[in-house]
Amino acid sequence: MWRFHTIPEPGEPGNDTWSGDSWKKGGAAVWNTGAYDPESNLTYWGTGNPAPDWDGRERLGDNLYSDCVVALDADTGKLKWYYQFTPHDEMDYDATQVPVLADMNWPDKSGQSRPRKLMLWANRNGLMYVLDRTSGEFLMGKPFAKVNWMDGFDEKGRPKRVPGMGPSKEGTLIMPTVNGATNWYPPSYSPRTELFYIPGWENTGSIAIEGGRPQTVGNLPAGAPNLVVNDRPENQGYGFVRAFDMKTGDQKWEYKMSDVTYAGVLSTASDLVFSGGREGYFYALNARTGQQLWRMALGGQVNSGPMSFVVDGKQYIAVAAGGSLFAFRLKE
Repeated sequence: MWRFHTIPEPGEPGNDTWSGDSWKKGGAAVWNTGAYDPESNLTYWGTGNPAPDWDGRERLGDNLYSDCVVALDADTGKLKWYYQFTPHDEMDYDATQVPVLADMNWPDKSGQSRPRKLMLWANRNGLMYVLDRTSGEFLMGKPFAKVNWMDGFDEKGRPKRVPGMGPSKEGTLIMPTVNGATNWYPPSYSPRTELFYIPGWENTGSIAIEGGRPQTVGNLPAGAPNLVVNDRPENQGYGFVRAFDMKTGDQKWEYKMSDVTYAGVLSTASDLVFSGGREGYFYALNARTGQQLWRMALGGQVNSGPMSFVVDGKQYIAVAAGGSLFAFRLKE
């Protein structure tokens, strides 16, 4: 029916953001499910990093549409708008996170709040964003973890790069880590609390070496089924769930874990937030305060997003941990 190239071919808008023939093998794959807005008939997709991952000398330019969210007409595949989170990425900051579509009151240019169709995005590069999901207008961007590769945004929402914060022969410590301040696991927004809940990593970075793979600081391995010993001190990385007021970007609370996390977040209409982590615990938090209300050890890493469903009028919460699937409901 239609096809959209996440790397523009010659003659397509954006191809000139790739030097030479670098567009032919430039990456920018889609590897996570997008989102759909039936009212605007737009479908939204996050794209991966450009290739080569950590050496941008062969692909000068912004490298569109890598590290972007693209909004496509669901009937035609035509690009309606895009936003690039990390132009000319040299740290493998894929923009393949889960886009959260939220209807919120947002101040207009006169300062008056009015209903607006928004997209909330917690990005692997350590920044959280508010975009107008109909027009793609950049409304807000702030770090949700320690970030040293950029320092603010220009008037068009483009990140301002910090000079010297890129791969070097000697190696440059860049935060967050190549694994990201968050990754593929989903955040959540509650229209009841009007808070955005982000699972992520703090105190993490990578040594970016010119022409080579970045070296992670603190040995932060990928998720696995079995529990592992965590011998890292807090200054070498820990996991969290943080709640943010996205109208201001202010953090409202934090739930800390001793190890980093690859677990997603689920918020419910009963003001609960469910999540887990590499420690093997599955837990419920007070969505307004972050207070831990319940916790259970499942015997394996929680590297999944919780989900909720109803059977015969009873609500369940399910999560995968280790090599098993667990389902919970309230006692009679």
